Amino acid sequence: MIRVLVLNSKGGSGKTTVATNLASLLALRGSVLLADLDPQHSSSTWVERRSEQLPKLSVMADADRDFRDYPPSDFVVFDAPAGLKKRRLEDMLDEVGALLVPIGPSSFDMDASRLFLEKLDEIKRFRKGKVRMGVIANRVNARTKGGQQLQMFLADLQLPVVATLRDSQLYVRAAQQGAGIADLRTTETRAELPQWAQILRFVMEGGHGARA
Repeated sequence: MIRVLVLNSKGGSGKTTVATNLASLLALRGSVLLADLDPQHSSSTWVERRSEQLPKLSVMADADRDFRDYPPSDFVVFDAPAGLKKRRLEDMLDEVGALLVPIGPSSFDMDASRLFLEKLDEIKRFRKGKVRMGVIANRVNARTKGGQQLQMFLADLQLPVVATLRDSQLYVRAAQQGAGIADLRTTETRAELPQWAQILRFVMEGGHGARA
């Protein structure tokens, strides 16, 4: 079993976009459980909109459930809420092998992400390298000042950037359909798929959790 946590303490960083698109991509490879832990339940709503013609995946929206009691699946993707308390974060990190941290290009995103990364360093399992972290630069327009500042921010902190996702309306349209990038026509997604291939490779190489 491969378990991956998508998390950033900053609301609006793109966690659900990353989690749902990753889940749709993994559904091409096996059974997927999308664990919707966010009180807004955006991932659950996305699954409800999903066409029966698309690869199937399951969703669970019980934020208080013990992670050890989740039904067996080839892949579990945790869409976590912002502002997790330290103990709950420790529990989650005990159950996953990979952590994806989306960071947006605004100064608010970068400031909040810096504090979140400092919080992560206080957790023993993370500090000892038992959970692989990969950063996703999200909603990036390389031609804007914000996009350039984000790249500098990530480089200065020497963060492991797994992928850079463009600020594209494709993600908005896919979400409205309960779909992911992997479900859309290849001609539309040609520019996006190489970045998702990098995310998939990262997850497959290091997503085995403590109880895999």
